[in-house]
Amino acid sequence: MKVLLLGLGLVGSNIFRMLISNEAVSELICCDKSSEKINAVKSSLKTIHHDDHVNVDFKKLDLSRDSDIENCIKGADVVVNSTSPTLNIKIMRGCLKVGVDYLDLASNDYANAEQLSLNSEFVNEGLKAIINLGVSPGLTNLMAKWCSEVLDEVEVVKVRLVEDQIPYWRVWSWSPHLTIEHFSCPPIVYENGRFRIEKPLSGMEEYEFPNPIGRKRTYLIYGDEIATLPKYIKLKRIDLKSGGSEIEFVKGLYDLGLFSNDEIRVDRKLISPIKVLYSLAKRFDGYNPIEHIHGLDDMILAVSVEAIGFKGGERSILRINALPPRLSDLLNMKIATTPMAFSAAAVLVSSIGVIRELKEPGVYPPEALDQRLRGNIISKLIECYQIKILHEPIKIIKSTGSKSD
Repeated sequence: MKVLLLGLGLVGSNIFRMLISNEAVSELICCDKSSEKINAVKSSLKTIHHDDHVNVDFKKLDLSRDSDIENCIKGADVVVNSTSPTLNIKIMRGCLKVGVDYLDLASNDYANAEQLSLNSEFVNEGLKAIINLGVSPGLTNLMAKWCSEVLDEVEVVKVRLVEDQIPYWRVWSWSPHLTIEHFSCPPIVYENGRFRIEKPLSGMEEYEFPNPIGRKRTYLIYGDEIATLPKYIKLKRIDLKSGGSEIEFVKGLYDLGLFSNDEIRVDRKLISPIKVLYSLAKRFDGYNPIEHIHGLDDMILAVSVEAIGFKGGERSILRINALPPRLSDLLNMKIATTPMAFSAAAVLVSSIGVIRELKEPGVYPPEALDQRLRGNIISKLIECYQIKILHEPIKIIKSTGSKSD
């Protein structure tokens, strides 16, 4: 399979490392607009163990021109979009014009997976696309769908994440600008057939994550999975909350009013707090967390999806957890990256073979794939990338009552 990888940032560089060791890949073309990123990935080839069966090439590419995108896509079997989600539709249209399948990591539009708007065009061209293949969205979608198939009926789904740095927060997981932008985005909650907008980082809940993490404070954040899961799982409510050292730090900024667009008077001048925050974040242009992670003792990531509903007429609760390798585990494997970036790349790369097995063309979020294909992705995550998937037994919430009561 000839793969075109667009974007060599934090996740893209991890995708590269995994693809050059993937048996399904015979040729890999890597593109980025930054010569610095291309050279960094090129130099990493010296330290990465990989088979010689993969032919690797690098190209500098500015994705602003449609013709350049189409020329680059020609001849590929599948395009992996690891660039900004703002380019999703442009790259997908290039795939449609040339006739190539497509994978990406996340949506761009608020509360709407814009990639699905091209479903009929992909069907008409006989092409396939799997979208939102990261951790959240991505792995969370797969986990929620599994819960919905085990229970007879689902009422509530809770998606919970935690990303903790040890001993305390020191490193931005992404660029500060992107982090601020993400956490300042109003979360959405789906309830009783409607989406509701909430305040950023509100709805504090103490949630018990699997060992060794334990109880952590979590807060509502925005997530693309909330926009798609209600289309494929019949439920009454779904929300996403996240916790950990970085979120606690960012919440402190939010509580100080630094996410506000409302101008305040400072020394006779009117200043927008969030503009000040973004201006300060620009000082981190070119920031790379990989340069700082060695200063941490460890970094851990956990994903839990909990479903409440009915099984055999009894009101029940079901939970599935994912525990990716910790930072210390990754460094021991000589992989210098964060658990989140590693796991997002692993989900996408585990889906490379799946897109070829899809029988019907169209655009699919992970939860829309059939059970066998979803199972294949999960199996790859466990076997190839040491991501632990822990299924908890069903617990009856109220044994004295049932759905029929």
